[in-house]
Amino acid sequence: MPRPEQTERATPKRLEESRKKGQLARSTELAGAGIFLGAILALHFFAGSDFGGLGPGTMIALSHIASYDPLTIDSVWGIFAKTLGSVVVVMALLFAIAFGLGVLLNVVQVGLLFTLQPLQPNFSKLNPLSGFKRIFSKQVAVNLLKQFIKLGAVAVILYSTVAGNLGFFLSLGEMSPFGVFSAVGGLIYDITFKFAILLVIVGILDYAYERWNFMENQKMTKQEVKDEMRQAEGNPEVRGAVKRRQREFARRRMLSAVPRATVVVTNPTHFAVALEWDEIDMEAPVVVAKGADLVALRIREIAREAGVPILENPPLARTLYEKVALDQMVPPNLYAAVAQVIAFVYRLKRKTIA
Repeated sequence: MPRPEQTERATPKRLEESRKKGQLARSTELAGAGIFLGAILALHFFAGSDFGGLGPGTMIALSHIASYDPLTIDSVWGIFAKTLGSVVVVMALLFAIAFGLGVLLNVVQVGLLFTLQPLQPNFSKLNPLSGFKRIFSKQVAVNLLKQFIKLGAVAVILYSTVAGNLGFFLSLGEMSPFGVFSAVGGLIYDITFKFAILLVIVGILDYAYERWNFMENQKMTKQEVKDEMRQAEGNPEVRGAVKRRQREFARRRMLSAVPRATVVVTNPTHFAVALEWDEIDMEAPVVVAKGADLVALRIREIAREAGVPILENPPLARTLYEKVALDQMVPPNLYAAVAQVIAFVYRLKRKTIA
């Protein structure tokens, strides 16, 4: 049972760790019910062809008894030899069906999983106090309730079937051996099929309960969730150092692009935006560097050292800084203002725009 402080739903990481340990929501009731139902249906199918030869052998034995023919060792061996092959085939098929259904129903419940961890010895289970607690646990009470439901269902099914077929039982003495064999077989199939359907329903409910109980037991405290998130994201100090290195690398890469800029537009002190323009290769000027305050100062210093023209245009500088991302082209609504700046720079360099 979860502790009172375990109020948070289990994280995917916690569920995956439990899965690796073999701790899963699984109903043995559902798997057993599916196998039982499959076996009943398979037997009913084989009964349609006299159990693949098993029926005729039984009829031979019944005929001997009905005609008072003595059953000798030779006659019994003959009956056994005739039915042995069919019995082996039927049992092999039933085993294959049961095995296949068992694997399928478990895979449907838990998926494909192979782990040896549940087989490792757990010495805590040898603790008498823990064993005593398990005897009076909620799980034991639930299992006991399921057994009572099954016993009650068997009693109801048997009573209703017998009460509804009293005339059939009274007429058994008037039937032929084959008629008795077929009628009793049909009655047994009716009882077992109803019971199998009931087991399937109980199994589905049991799986729903096991899944709910599993998720309840996997709940975590708020601190456990925080610790897991901290482990997944890493130490905050280390994470901060990585981000600082990333920002420093991005800043250096940006400043290295300033020398190839065509012009630097400034605020004049608070903002600086470096624009690159090539009338042959570019559709519009591109912002190759931008910054505020100390970064803006560094951009201006690099521009002066590289001989890049610096032009004061506070409205344009602020608009470019706020509206245009790094390495992006100037939007069409700023073409006119930027063109005037570049034209002025070209005039300074005694160039003309093509």
